[in-house]
Amino acid sequence: MKKLLLLCCIVFLNAGLINGQEHEKCSWYKTPEELIRDIYSAVSAKNSESVDWTKVRSMFIDEAVVILRTSKSETKQFTADGFIQDFKDFYQYPAVKANGFVERILSMKSMVYIDIAFIATVYSAAIVGIERPPTHGVDLWLLRKKDGLWKIVSAVNEVIPAGQELPDEPEWKF
Repeated sequence: MKKLLLLCCIVFLNAGLINGQEHEKCSWYKTPEELIRDIYSAVSAKNSESVDWTKVRSMFIDEAVVILRTSKSETKQFTADGFIQDFKDFYQYPAVKANGFVERILSMKSMVYIDIAFIATVYSAAIVGIERPPTHGVDLWLLRKKDGLWKIVSAVNEVIPAGQELPDEPEWKF
């Protein structure tokens, strides 16, 4: 009788864990906007060790492409893993390592259609504790929903030069 009771407990416990995992999987980023808000939050930290890089990686599809402005005249294309490694390298700069880094969304515009989404953000980025004003930029994100999960397919970035204004927002209705 004790063995039967123990077996029943194990079966119910396992069923609860599996159902809990499935529920958690299906509730991960209910909207593409949630995912984009969270990626800015996830890469903002006191130091590289306090960033959950596994979580950041989980936000991308395996084949994702990220293109970032790396200087005034150059951009660089990354895989999701390359994007993460670039962030880890950035966190090794002495000022970033000592003080941390923060990115914030200043504005967001999105278009969602069934299982695809386009999100444009204007953001600020700054090394914490540095007197220099934050950098501002534009990120354009493409996402898709697969198996109930929103994931980043690609991103492209442009830095807004100091003293330059963004053009008026385009109409998002096609």
